[in-house]
Amino acid sequence: MRALITFIKWELRTLLFGQGDENRTKATLMSSLVALLLVGIIMTGSPPLKGPEIEIWEKVRSAQDFLYQERMKMGIPSDPDADPWKTGLIGVEWSSITTTLGDLRAKRTSTDPRWSVVFYRWFTTLGLKEKDSVAILTSGSFPGFALSAIVAAEKLGLDVLLVPSLGASSWGANIPYLPITSILRILRSHGYVKAAPYFATLGGSGELGLDLPPEGIYALQKAAKEDNVTIISAKSFEELLELKWAKIAAFNPKAIVQIGGSQANLGTDPEVLTLQPGILRPKSGVSAGNGIIAKALNSEIPVIHMLNVKALCRKTGVPFDDEPLKKAPKQVSKLLSIVGLLLWVLYLFGFKRWIFEEEGSPHAKR
Repeated sequence: MRALITFIKWELRTLLFGQGDENRTKATLMSSLVALLLVGIIMTGSPPLKGPEIEIWEKVRSAQDFLYQERMKMGIPSDPDADPWKTGLIGVEWSSITTTLGDLRAKRTSTDPRWSVVFYRWFTTLGLKEKDSVAILTSGSFPGFALSAIVAAEKLGLDVLLVPSLGASSWGANIPYLPITSILRILRSHGYVKAAPYFATLGGSGELGLDLPPEGIYALQKAAKEDNVTIISAKSFEELLELKWAKIAAFNPKAIVQIGGSQANLGTDPEVLTLQPGILRPKSGVSAGNGIIAKALNSEIPVIHMLNVKALCRKTGVPFDDEPLKKAPKQVSKLLSIVGLLLWVLYLFGFKRWIFEEEGSPHAKR
């Protein structure tokens, strides 16, 4: 056994460092360069939170704390296993207003207050300024994204057109007594947000609630009435899409935030599923389908597309399913990534693991 272990250790050492002192030196040098690169990656990231960014982070977190306590008073507390960070924005696995299956980890990730910082920076990148209009179209699936987008927009003094669809995938705002309109009403009544829904749709299939049971539709209609929100309806999905777009276009938004998978927002063309999340600009050549996203881009209106949470995390630096710390989203510098790749390529070309010598050479081993 000892001989076998010794043999394996020798093979691994030879594989990693090759034969000869020269290759060992190269390996040591490369290891040092990689270590320096890792230090650079660790120390490099997005700029720290600034004044307004600190304020919106704190406001979102404070709103979550308040909602968490309110739910306890209402007798519908958050499940501590599903909502370990006590955001109050995590729903249940299934209910009468649940439209589709959802990923609990993605829902938790969407509640991170750092998304408010991401929205704030994206709005600034798009050149939005005080009094500009922005339409926030959100499904009930991601109330965390919705809260962050509203708080960021209101911090910039933007005029918000808020349009929710009421159904929600699992773990979103899918508690029949607490759909997204009720969550927003509670937060609005205590000063955490100002925007009230301009109108709403039922959500679900066709965005007409076609896949919801009667008790689910009743619960949503009852909540909307209590929250003073008008639910628009139509005879067909196509009619609803045109009606919804007409109301949004009349608002003349400078940008649209699209959160979740509301069918009218996405449309029925599978091409929309190839869209990358984040900022979509007009004339970018992307295939945006036939829904409101496409209509907006065709009307020269940029869209912030909030779907595919893992991809959004990779793009923004917000960690996936991690504790919501008071830190800026951290991204690895593209330059460092390129440098690291080049170092690795040089290593592959320059590092010889084996030295072959012809028989009879004075250096050949006998």
